[in-house]
Amino acid sequence: MRENPTILRIRLGAELRELRDRLGLSLDAASKALTAGDHDISVSKLSRLENGKGAIRLHDIRCLLDLYKVGSDAQRDLLLRMAREAKAAAPAAWWTDYESVLPSGLSTYVGLEAGAGRLLTFTLTLIEGLLQTEDYARALIQAWLPTDPPETIERLVQLRMQRQNVLITDPKLELITVMDEAALRRPIGGGTTMRSQLHHVLDVCEKLPNVSVQVIPLSKGAYGPQHGMFTLIEPRDPADKSVAYVDSMGGNLYMQRPDQISRFRTMFGRLQAMALDPHESLNVIRTAAEETRP
Repeated sequence: MRENPTILRIRLGAELRELRDRLGLSLDAASKALTAGDHDISVSKLSRLENGKGAIRLHDIRCLLDLYKVGSDAQRDLLLRMAREAKAAAPAAWWTDYESVLPSGLSTYVGLEAGAGRLLTFTLTLIEGLLQTEDYARALIQAWLPTDPPETIERLVQLRMQRQNVLITDPKLELITVMDEAALRRPIGGGTTMRSQLHHVLDVCEKLPNVSVQVIPLSKGAYGPQHGMFTLIEPRDPADKSVAYVDSMGGNLYMQRPDQISRFRTMFGRLQAMALDPHESLNVIRTAAEETRP
């Protein structure tokens, strides 16, 4: 079975970044070296390629392999094959309808999510996106993009709602999410919106056996991964590789090396062990909903 083109793009980008790092070249230095050789690849274009986002041109890839002194025919053939397959297999996915409003990097994430068999997510102050209501999502996006026009906000809300189809459309995605209790206590959108949001989480967990939520209570105090949220994306096709995703102020990070995946999987296991079990967690969510003033 052909590998998910989104994963192929990320793998290709990671390989190119590793080749550049081995030579000790910065993005700027690599771009200038290419320009000196009469082949113009800007720093931003090179960065997009390394992050699995840029348009793939085989001529660009060949020039990069020359710059990075890849002399092995086997390695060149492998990377060029990855580039060809990623370029040829890119589907006309449903989310391309939202390209005009998609933030940088989100298209890659949605593509991975659409091909996933299981997501392991950790959130701190927000409800997991696949469990959000329209009103909750709208309040979040408005706060995130306060100067964007209402039509852009609504398109992004529609996108988030459509992404949730992975939970109910065969083959159904398995979602396991660990959230800090703080996510239940922050009244995003006001009391009425938050109360509805918490009841929605309860409803989804009770109706869909492929969805599981665990809560880390505030009484646990400090713990390791409080510095950031992450998602471990496990593909539906066993031939594909898992991807760890971290969204930060510095940009979207996609990690795929076995040691990175192992580290995130271990971290998630520790979070699960620290959290309440799913039954106890639903009781905490139910209590939080009852205590939220409409």
